[in-house]
Amino acid sequence: MSIERTITAPNPTISVVIPTIPTNSHEEVVAHLKSQTIDNFEVIVVNNANLDICEARNAGIEAADSNIVALTDDDCRPETDWLSNVVTEFNSDPNLVCLEGRVEGGRTYEGTRKYVGCNLAFNRSAALAVGGFSSRYAGWRDDTEFGWRMEREANGMCLYSDSVRMHHPDLPRANINTELEAQLKAEYPNRYENVIAPDTTIGQINDWLWRKGFWDLADAIRYRN
Repeated sequence: MSIERTITAPNPTISVVIPTIPTNSHEEVVAHLKSQTIDNFEVIVVNNANLDICEARNAGIEAADSNIVALTDDDCRPETDWLSNVVTEFNSDPNLVCLEGRVEGGRTYEGTRKYVGCNLAFNRSAALAVGGFSSRYAGWRDDTEFGWRMEREANGMCLYSDSVRMHHPDLPRANINTELEAQLKAEYPNRYENVIAPDTTIGQINDWLWRKGFWDLADAIRYRN
């Protein structure tokens, strides 16, 4: 396993975990992290093509030296106050166990309990207690399933903060997996109906439109004034 501690700090307040593979570059996201408004944090890059994304995230969580862990991806660019705002949220609410934030760019997200993995933070102990990320969903909705499990099993609150912002320059690389979509719907029927879509086909159409940039274009027209 290849774990790179690209930024280190003694007794870090927060640990950043970035899953990646050798064919992908993670230099730019690390460079952006070096410009954060706080400096008491560490960055753990799990760089291993033999691990699925859930295994890589779990390896980073296990290796983290802080009990607050923030996730992002190798193709994302955090705002300079990203970590500062994450820490502020956790310090202001001792019951907070999972925090999702805003995503802009190729992917737009404004907090609808889908727990997008490129901008997600959580209490390390709580995440380990629920079993971390499940490889049964690796590659499709694994972050959503993790967030819903934290809602269901962790002893605390799961919240969204608009101040915790991440820029996702490109469209997501994941492909729709209809089997995993059906599996998620079967395992979490109420959450699926309330959060994703009451009908899997509608959900697939919405995901396809999102990947083609339709909803971003619609938002741009809707809010241009």
